[in-house]
Amino acid sequence: MAETAKDLTRSKEIAEHVCRMLMAAGSVPEFGTGGVPVAVAARVMGKDPTWVQAGIICGWLPIGKATQDMKQVTSMEQVDRRKRTNYYISPKLFWEMTGYVWRGNEGKVV
Repeated sequence: MAETAKDLTRSKEIAEHVCRMLMAAGSVPEFGTGGVPVAVAARVMGKDPTWVQAGIICGWLPIGKATQDMKQVTSMEQVDRRKRTNYYISPKLFWEMTGYVWRGNEGKVV
């Protein structure tokens, strides 16, 4: 019966996400070119960049894709630490999740 703080926080996050999606249906802002850098996404979310990277790879942070050798990486077991992993964070998906509008390579968090 009693909801925990964790349940209430999760409910609030879901409600905010749904509200942003509904508002986005009528007015999508203009985004800058390219993807949102991992470092910018991490600062906006108040997280470590490795948290963002792991979330993208594992799929629990559905804002972009990770690739190695032109192949999508979808689990930490697939990551070859000897190779470069490339990340693409969609400005639109990131905006829908956080409300942050990526303006381009100015690299500033507004």
